[in-house]
Order: sequence, then structure tokens, then C-alpha cells
Amino acid sequence: MNFAADIEGVFTKEEIESFLKDEQQFYIEYAEENWLDRYFKIKAMSQRTHVPSITSVISDTPGGSNHNHSKTEQFALKSIQASEWLDALFYAVESLTPAEQKLIELKYMKKRNDGSRYCDEVIYPQLFIGKTRYYELKKEALEMLGRKLYGLFNERGCS
Repeated sequence: MNFAADIEGVFTKEEIESFLKDEQQFYIEYAEENWLDRYFKIKAMSQRTHVPSITSVISDTPGGSNHNHSKTEQFALKSIQASEWLDALFYAVESLTPAEQKLIELKYMKKRNDGSRYCDEVIYPQLFIGKTRYYELKKEALEMLGRKLYGLFNERGCS
């Protein structure tokens, strides 16, 4: 408890609350911008069965290290990377509470027939909660997801 008293001596209560709010906002934005907003694009990349054309190229210019992979190998690597990215996202989502998981899945991992995401007003009745509780739960779920993904991603040494 001395640490808390020492911190309160250095920072005001308002400053501490501001730091915590900024930290929470960082993780929420990290989850949304770096993961959930990219979900459908990465999912599509992982599921592509299209094989690029296989054409030999003869050149008198020596190839560098980037040219050692054929187009087929590069395509396969991108597909594998996309699958690993999805695995990391699913792992983090599965670590949330059941209510948080359902919210994330309905809001960010499903689309309507026209390709857009469902709006909040459609989702919270499906979760059997009120509007206020929905927005609280959404904030909590995104923060926890952001923390898990940030920790997982930086733990692996990924950028």
C-alpha cells in the first residue's frame, strides 16, 4: 500500500485516472485497428485456394535473397501466416468470458448479407443485456482482448 500512497503523492488522482484511461484506450484501439478491423481480409487470405501462375523467368541478373522463393512458395507462406494470425486471434477471443466472446463474435466477426457489420442496437438484445451494460461489456471485452493480443504478439517477438 505504500506504493499507492507514494504514487498519489507524485500524481494527482485525476492524473492517475487519466493514465489508466489512456492505457485502456490504447488496448481498445489496438484490438480494433490491428486485429478486428483486419479480420475479414486476413480470413480471406488464409482460405484462398487460388494458385498463382507458375512461369519460369530467365534473367542474366543475379537474384537476391528475395528471389529465392517462387510465386507459389510466397503465396503459400502468406496463407500460412494468415492462418497463424487467425489462430492467435481465436486463442485470445477464447480466453475472454463467454459474454465477451459472444459480443466480439457478433460485432466484429460476422457480417450482414450486404457485407456490413451488425450495429450495436441489433447485438445487445441478442446478448439479453441492456444498452448501458452492452457498452460497458464492449469496452471491457475490447480492452481485455487488446491486452491479450498485445501480450501474445510481443511475447513471440513479432512486430
